[in-house]
Amino acid sequence: MFGKASLAVGAVLVLLMTGCTDAGVTRLSPSGEHAAEVRVRAASPLTLTAPINGSNLDYSGVGEDFTAPGVITALRDFRGGTIRYPGGTIANYWDWQNGSVNQPPTISSTGRPKPGHVRDYGFTLQTLKGIVREAGVTPVFDLNLLTSTLPNQLLMLHTAQKLGIPVRYVELGNEFYLGNNSYLQVFPTAASYARTVARWAPAIRAAFPHAQIAAVGSLPQSTARENSWNRTLISVAGAEINAVTLHDYFAPIGKDPGPGQILGAAQASWRSTQQVIAAIPSRYRIWITEFNLSQRGRSGGEPAWGTTWLHGLYVAELMSLIDQSPRVQLDDYWDLFSNPSTGAFTAGLDPKPTVAGAALMFLTNASAQASRVTPLRFAVTPALPDGAAGVIGVSFNGLNSTRTVLINLTDQAVTMSAGTGTGLSTGASLVSISAAPTATISGLTRATSVLGTTITLPPYAIAAVGFTVPIAATT
Repeated sequence: MFGKASLAVGAVLVLLMTGCTDAGVTRLSPSGEHAAEVRVRAASPLTLTAPINGSNLDYSGVGEDFTAPGVITALRDFRGGTIRYPGGTIANYWDWQNGSVNQPPTISSTGRPKPGHVRDYGFTLQTLKGIVREAGVTPVFDLNLLTSTLPNQLLMLHTAQKLGIPVRYVELGNEFYLGNNSYLQVFPTAASYARTVARWAPAIRAAFPHAQIAAVGSLPQSTARENSWNRTLISVAGAEINAVTLHDYFAPIGKDPGPGQILGAAQASWRSTQQVIAAIPSRYRIWITEFNLSQRGRSGGEPAWGTTWLHGLYVAELMSLIDQSPRVQLDDYWDLFSNPSTGAFTAGLDPKPTVAGAALMFLTNASAQASRVTPLRFAVTPALPDGAAGVIGVSFNGLNSTRTVLINLTDQAVTMSAGTGTGLSTGASLVSISAAPTATISGLTRATSVLGTTITLPPYAIAAVGFTVPIAATT
């Protein structure tokens, strides 16, 4: 995790070096286009203290058949470091002993009714044990503070531990800063939630002294409840927790934003998130336990680009920015198995990667078992609309390996030359996928090669250097 990189856009020739200069030179690219030669350096690597990139389960996810070969293959292909169990809102109504949910209809703070969910999924801790065994993930236990009790939730954690499921990350509920009627009945104020945290967290730590405990923080700052939430949480329960959770769901602004505006919105949303993080004392780690492209989008409905490659680039861009933060310990994409516009995989017995999953697997596979992360910092760059960066890159370092991910967010090819300190070494393997922003999963183009003295990324492309990506993600 590291500082924000300054990145390139357009048809540029990027010279990767250990030094850094502000001088740019115009040359011809292999296609004959003019390209800027930009000097770049690798920033100092930072230590990862947790598996950085993971995913959520939720309604579709807990309904999966985790004994099905196709589901197991998807879990293994994704290579997430953590998996949030049982997921988001579902956690507030979860019966772990039966693997079921009893969520009544609610009224949100906007006055809109939300349907209830009452279903026996049969997703017990035995199911979770199988996921941990097959995929090697570590659960983030999202506890039920709304409709359960502290003794019951401690029993769940003890039962998990006896089954061999690691109890390392514990999250105290989901999104209680929202003003729906169920939350307000139990936690009418931020202080009432914080007092519950101050009671639950010490009991959990006494039973699991090595577990890290996170409380719900509010990234939205649009209501009085949300505005005071984080300050109140820290003032009342700050001594009892290790981390604060945030959810990143900003939407691109504008009636009909183009690709540049949408991709630039990921960086704009992350700048807003960083401001909220900065107001939380630095002794607390940040867990981004949900993030995605907002479903609000156009006219209050799901965006038309939800199933397009633009969505894949957006969430991969956002994950890479999250990975660069010195404050963020882990992140979990929302969600793993769902509909094609939100999930990393479709739901069912034979799940397939979505555009989001195809892009995210470059980062989850790169970061798997990594111990350090290194930024690629570009000195002089043009920009996307509103000054957003057009090309981003990050390297993950593990035992005797460096795995680099490059993302070209622009509509022009980008040529980079291999250099030292970045993972872009001559002879390294190269896998990329690219497509028009409006392409769906069937329209992605996969390319493989061995890195020579230069690497050229097509427009709207993501590339893996020095490691392989599952074929399913790039076919």
